[in-house]
Amino acid sequence: MKDRTKEIVKDGFASLVNNAAAMRGAKNGPLWLTIVMFILSVFLPVIPIFVSGITTNGDSFLKSYSYGLDRYATKVALDMQSEGFEFGISKDHLLSITKNGNEINYEDYGIANPAASYIDEVTGEYTFRVYLTNSKLKDAYTAVNEKYYAVTTTEETTYDKNNAAASYRPSYIILTPSDLFVVVNKGSKAVASSYTGDYKTIKEDNAYLAKLLTVKDKEGNEIAPSMVNTVYTDGVFKNFKKFLCKSYETLRIKNTFGTSGIYLAIFFGLSVVMGFLMWILTRGKNNPNNYFTPWLTMKIQARLGLAPALITLIVGFFLTSYAAIIYIVTLGLRAMWISMKELRPIAQ
Repeated sequence: MKDRTKEIVKDGFASLVNNAAAMRGAKNGPLWLTIVMFILSVFLPVIPIFVSGITTNGDSFLKSYSYGLDRYATKVALDMQSEGFEFGISKDHLLSITKNGNEINYEDYGIANPAASYIDEVTGEYTFRVYLTNSKLKDAYTAVNEKYYAVTTTEETTYDKNNAAASYRPSYIILTPSDLFVVVNKGSKAVASSYTGDYKTIKEDNAYLAKLLTVKDKEGNEIAPSMVNTVYTDGVFKNFKKFLCKSYETLRIKNTFGTSGIYLAIFFGLSVVMGFLMWILTRGKNNPNNYFTPWLTMKIQARLGLAPALITLIVGFFLTSYAAIIYIVTLGLRAMWISMKELRPIAQ
């Protein structure tokens, strides 16, 4: 191996922990290697965020605790079936709702008139409500989210922040022709992340309510519908979660790439800012590095950023929600370290 190649390799690896090596590599090393290190320093911290997003399922907000939805969803679905409701997905991947074989008129339902509700026999409160509307999902959510009810009753009331315990909001699902929205509430505050889905990846069928309420045992025999049979209610809830997962597929891709793109832009901008700050810190007649150009400090920063990126990549898989913070903090510490050691002015 040539001496020049050895020097490039040595400074490349040493840049992970040695500031002087990063400066030598930025000054004398090949530009292509600096660019590769910069690209890696921006992309590696995003990987844990991307993996977390792409592996998130639609039922993730129900995995730790169902908040009673296993019972509520089953009872409400059975009630709607007994009333003649049926749900289908058209070839255009739009929701069609019929009652006794006829298309429903959304004006008969909407936000003012939920299609179904579950009332707790003990508390006398709504616990789950189903809204059918052809309004925009955002408008429907805003209207439903403003509905509060007096505790131990089903009467609407006004929310009083000074007496929050006097009112509550039930859990609910909003179904529109193009998408759906699920919120789990307890008291006057949400206790689980809300969920949004659509029907773009769901197969065409005209009997999804019947499918939801069909539960089979291990031998393939249908289990009779019964609210006191936990095997049946658990089976219906499992079907419901499968539907949530399927309806989240397109949004999962959209949200994952959108979020990852935002963090890529943030990390790119942060690296540029850190490089510019290093150039600012080298200004001054007593600083031996005052000949540094912005381009050189940018190259130095490109090599310094790889170590924080690797740390974030590793730790981020265990602490995904803190991945961005980990990268920002470690990158800032690395820039502070070199500024205090190699880039400081000479004391007079």
